[in-house]
Amino acid sequence: MAKWENDSDLAIIQALQLPPGKLKVVLDSDAYNETDDQFEITWALCHEERLDIQGFYAAPFLNGRSESPADGMLKSYHEIAKLLKLAGFDQKFPIKQGAKSFLTKADDAQPSEAVDHLIETAFALTDEKLYVVATGALTNVASAIIKEPRIIDRIVVIWLGGQPFYWPSAFEFNLSQDKLAVNIVLDSKVPLVLVPAMSVASDLKTTPLEIDHYLLETSDVGDYLARLTRTFLTQILEKGDRGLTKIAKDKNPYLRGQNDLDVSQFKPINSPIAKGKIVWDLAPLAFLINPLWTTSRLVSAPQVTAEDTWVFPENRHPIRVVTHVNRDGIFGDLFNRVSKLPKTN
Repeated sequence: MAKWENDSDLAIIQALQLPPGKLKVVLDSDAYNETDDQFEITWALCHEERLDIQGFYAAPFLNGRSESPADGMLKSYHEIAKLLKLAGFDQKFPIKQGAKSFLTKADDAQPSEAVDHLIETAFALTDEKLYVVATGALTNVASAIIKEPRIIDRIVVIWLGGQPFYWPSAFEFNLSQDKLAVNIVLDSKVPLVLVPAMSVASDLKTTPLEIDHYLLETSDVGDYLARLTRTFLTQILEKGDRGLTKIAKDKNPYLRGQNDLDVSQFKPINSPIAKGKIVWDLAPLAFLINPLWTTSRLVSAPQVTAEDTWVFPENRHPIRVVTHVNRDGIFGDLFNRVSKLPKTN
């Protein structure tokens, strides 16, 4: 393991040690991208004893559910508002629109309400950190760092993105949409907790049957999440998964470079039953709510290449990487709490 001895690195390590008690938090999400952000946002609302939510930000995204990054951001903005209303938190928290496009230059922030609110909120705190839970492209976070570099001493970023560092490819939706933003965050020395997608967040897999059992016809928002999941999976069966088609040409880019076996003589066996759903975005929030649901380690900060691979320059500052999540503990808490939110009919 690398040795970090200078004051800057030691300060980062200290910031990455989660304190007990209530934490100031903002959530930055591409909430309309699919269905996992909806679970994350709703679960966050259930933990008022731990999370002092300062606001929600809509992140840009581009896939089969959006016409452009701006369209994806606006759809996410409206989805966040819908969720808060269903959960009984209508107009309780600020909801801010984020960037309308991804970064194009390292010194050119994408302006947005979210960026301004993030900077203002962070600098309004005197003796505590603002925790930024980011479950989309890092455009909003990187733009805040570009606009006000001193913010790195006032925030801690917990981000779902990329793949495990030992994998041949880092390709992942949140990372690959705005790699420039990822490198700005990785190079900035902001305290960062990185949650890889496959082999970590991918453990958070459930099924429509399990979701229906615990959430259908319970609270208003629980019922919405159950029906939303079934609709989403039905659309994938009927029309295919369009989640990555606008940023990748290969069929399964999340497993890029993972298989050197010749399978050309085999045909796929597909089944319309036993379909599961990974709720990826619960992982970074789980780390923040109760780190006992996770394991994590300090590692040297990497960089990401234009080819969606990790590289590891020497003498880099530390970040924390989550290596495991407790699937049963996380879903058990989520189902229990979400089912008890308000029901109006």
